[in-house]
Amino acid sequence: MNLINLLKNSLLALKAHKIRVFLTMIGIIIGISSVVTILSIGDGLKYQVTKSVSDTNTNKFTIYFENENPSRNTMYGENFSKNDLNALKSIDGVEKAEKDSGGFGGGDTVMAPASYFDRSNTLFISIYKSGKLNVSYGRSFKESDKGKNFIVLNYKECKNFFEEPKEAIGKAININGSNFEVIGVLKDDKGSFMPLNSTILEESKDAIKQDTNFNMIMIVPRARADKKKIFEEAKKILKQLHPELKGEYKMQDPNEITKVFEQIIDSITMFIACVTGISLFVGGVGVMNIMYVSVSERKREIGIRRAIGAKPKSILLQFLFEAVLVTMIGGLIGVLLGFLLSQIIGLLLPFKPILTFKNFFVATLFSVLTGVIFGIIPANKAAKLPPIKAIYK
Repeated sequence: MNLINLLKNSLLALKAHKIRVFLTMIGIIIGISSVVTILSIGDGLKYQVTKSVSDTNTNKFTIYFENENPSRNTMYGENFSKNDLNALKSIDGVEKAEKDSGGFGGGDTVMAPASYFDRSNTLFISIYKSGKLNVSYGRSFKESDKGKNFIVLNYKECKNFFEEPKEAIGKAININGSNFEVIGVLKDDKGSFMPLNSTILEESKDAIKQDTNFNMIMIVPRARADKKKIFEEAKKILKQLHPELKGEYKMQDPNEITKVFEQIIDSITMFIACVTGISLFVGGVGVMNIMYVSVSERKREIGIRRAIGAKPKSILLQFLFEAVLVTMIGGLIGVLLGFLLSQIIGLLLPFKPILTFKNFFVATLFSVLTGVIFGIIPANKAAKLPPIKAIYK
């Protein structure tokens, strides 16, 4: 029996019991749509993490010191000075060495004390690069702002100084001894993996510089320079400059951090997908059950076909193809439903779920395999029915 005849006969058999077939498909649809939804959300989160890091200069890395005594861990202590920066700038392959306040922002991010009348707090401040900032109140930077001490505040940091963020526009806050006028407040980034810091112009960064020691050093290697080689050289220099410190200098690479996050997201996604995939197993049991019923109802048809020369293999393929067709159609509907569900859920998330071709292929393959696994036993039973007994059943 060729593929076209198999398809025709299978469709006719399924069409004869449309309601029963649809009810059988529901388990497959729920299983596949659940898995697709979870995988799409997981891939969307992974993309957001990767994009957040790639938006910064991922070529750079950070050096910090970890004390050998965990109870006196000085990772956040002030172990480095300007002399250290000058020494590290002399390393072959280093384009830039500057203090780092920590985080993915590298040297483009600083921490500085800020106050507004009797309210004070520490601000995480980034240097404005380009583009339009996404603000809730006020405005973003423009060309004519150059040379002026303007700031666009982070939404949450703004609430540390003002009851209502919109009240901040036009007010001046004191940052490390210099007054900055608030021209905008960023949109609330709740749930964001990497929230945006308060932002100032490049020309204003000297006004908030602090001459005290700092806890981390950001290194920007030249193009095609070996990061690990530069780090090893930096460790030697720092140990010579600070022989009194007992501990270890460590390297924080944004690319490595991203890989760790991706692995965690993949593991969690696959675990949840496997749990939700239990419904796919239940759907498969439903397919097996309905195929057993179909074999029982069609014994006379099977006996007649065997009597006129049909081989057991043809009977097996016929019933197996019907099972696969049920699960494949249910799987395709499930993929579509899963995609729609992920997009609806995405409206409530700070990132957009993504349905990749790999996930589409895997979901379709699983639906086909479900048909094969749960359809092979009933199909084999049909193929082994004795022709004479089948006709008179």
